[in-house]
Order: sequence, then C-alpha cells, then structure tokens
Amino acid sequence: MMFGGRVVVGSKSVFLRCFSTRRPPFYEVFPKKTVMNRILFDLDSRHNYGKLYKVFESVYQKLDTEEEPEIPKFINASDLMIMKKTLENIRIRSHTTNRNLLDLENELTEKAAEYGNNDAVALLAFEAIMNKSSPQDDRAYAKKLVAKLLELKHPLTLKMSGDLCVQNQMLAQAEKFYNDFLELESDTFLASEVYKALGKLNFQKPDLIKSKQYFEQSIKTGPIDKISECHYYLGQLNAHDPERARFHFEASASQGFLQSFQLLGFLELNYFDNSFKAKEWFKLGAELSDIHSIIGLFDCFIKEDYLKAAKKTYSTLEVLLTKDGDDDKLKVWHHFNSNRKNGVEKVKDLATSVESTFKGAQESIELSNTAPSQENRWNL
Repeated sequence: MMFGGRVVVGSKSVFLRCFSTRRPPFYEVFPKKTVMNRILFDLDSRHNYGKLYKVFESVYQKLDTEEEPEIPKFINASDLMIMKKTLENIRIRSHTTNRNLLDLENELTEKAAEYGNNDAVALLAFEAIMNKSSPQDDRAYAKKLVAKLLELKHPLTLKMSGDLCVQNQMLAQAEKFYNDFLELESDTFLASEVYKALGKLNFQKPDLIKSKQYFEQSIKTGPIDKISECHYYLGQLNAHDPERARFHFEASASQGFLQSFQLLGFLELNYFDNSFKAKEWFKLGAELSDIHSIIGLFDCFIKEDYLKAAKKTYSTLEVLLTKDGDDDKLKVWHHFNSNRKNGVEKVKDLATSVESTFKGAQESIELSNTAPSQENRWNL
C-alpha cells in the first residue's frame, strides 16, 4: 500500500469495497473479447486478450481478500497500467459504470503503482490530495510524491497539476504546467487533453485566436470520442461562418455532447431558416432534459404557427421552471417570457379562445337540458 488507507480511483470508498455483496463470476462482468482486443490494440499493448485474461481474472478474484493475485513474471508495471486504461476506456465509451469492473480498475492502478509505474503513483497521489476525507498523513505523503514527480518532469503529473490549478482558479500557474507538459509531449492522446485545456483557458481570457489554434491541435492529436467539446467551442468561435459552425456543432453532437443540440437547433432555425431540421436537433436535446432545447421547440412551433404544440410546450416549460421555486430556473422563465412576448401572447390568446369556446359550449348544453321539449309546450 502506498498510503495508510486504500486510495480508490473513481471515488469508491473503502466501505463499499469491504462490505460489498458477493461478486458475480468474472466471466459475467468482463467485456467481450472483440471489444477488449480492439482497445488493447489502440493502447499499443504488448500482450493480447488471451495472455491478459487470466491476469484480469486473478486480480478480480482476490479483490475482497488479503491474498495477493497471481501476476506472471512477464507482466510489468506498464502492462498493469494498460490493463487499467482498457477498463477505463470501456467505462468512458459506454457511459456506464459497473461497480465490479471499477473496483478491478482501482486495484490494477494500485498494483501498477506497487510495481513502480509513475502514472499510477500520480493518479493515487492526486486522489489522496483531492479527497478531503483522506488522513492528513496520507495527504502530506501524497504531496511529497507529487513534488518528486514534478522534479522528474513527469508528464502526467504536470498535466494533473495544471488541472488542479484550474479547479482552484490559479489559471496562470495552470497554463505554465500545461506548457511544460507540451515541451515533453506534443502529439499524444494526453497532449490532446492538454491542448483542449489550454483552448478553454484562452477562451476565458479571451484570446480567441490562440483558443482556436489549441482546439484545432487537440482535434488533430486526440481520438474521435474525446474531442466533441473541442468541436463545440470551435462552433462558437466560427460564428461568423455559419456553414463551418454547423460542421463543428454536428461533429460535437454526433458524439452526444449535449450543449451542441440547442446551438445547432438555433443555427438551423434562425440562420438557415429550416425549422424542420431545427426541431430534430431540439427534440434530441429535449429528450436529455435540456431546457434550452425545449425553448427552441417552442420557437419552432410559433414559427410554424402550430399553436397547440406551442401551448403544450409552454405548459411544460412553466412546470419545469417554476414548480420547485429555484431562483436560477425562475430567472430563465422570466427571461423566456420577456424575450418571446409575441409568441407567449399567441399561446395565451389560444388558451383564452379555447376556454371561451368551451364555456360557450357548456352554457349551450345547460340551456338545452333545461328548456322544455316541443311536445310539452303544445300539450300544456
């Protein structure tokens, strides 16, 4: 163990690890061979699925025991880290977390650190530093490890130090760490993450020319499933060129980046005047409970003069934005009403008209029920 208490990557506590229910058989939770082989190939693994399966299984079976797993001599620290990254990749790509596989991923990180992998040491050290419930001794020891790794100019430590500085709003120091990293690595997947971070920093300054350059470099060096946010920012940075902006937003949306749906919808609606296409994007966002996409749907229905659908959407927005009294949501609701007065008035006029028609029909029914029949009138 590197620290007094087990440091768990992914915020899973020792309590959950120790008091977990009986785990399912390994073959039931482990990913399919084809998926694993593809990711191992992408990670440039020295070993294929066949050689690593038994190692994964051995570590998994010893998770809830004090026994050491059987790790063959041909497996080194880098191999263990690649095994960890394989499971991490599957977790990120699938957007799901299997608790048993996450525990296996955490254990592989610890084993890699014990075998001397500095990436694993850095991950565990930063986890201890950022976890406020970690024992003070563990946090102090972790800071010493990070300091030593920085002296060695360890790339991942530089990158994670930059990330930590961003979280603490130490932006100038973060930029320095990121630039120090790029002096060591400039064309790796991790470099792509650093370029993206620098793009976001410069977007905030704002130095939009530099920001654009960093995002474009991130796209060049990163895997397609990690660059959706770069396309999202580039879409905004190319607002002067709607065709190019649409290209970037579509690239971002194709990877499921939520904020892109609303921007694509408004671009199609307001610039390209295509309410049909706009609705398709807004519907995708609305399915993911994005308020601005629902607002976009309202705009589409008003533009098409489809007032019944607009009224229904208006009612949905009213419930979502006012029912729990949240101040931020109420601000959005008031802003929505003040900026769309004409559309809101049309919807309210429709509601009044429907109510008036219903009331008139109801009165007619009541009159017909109380009026004497023709036969009675003549037979008085």
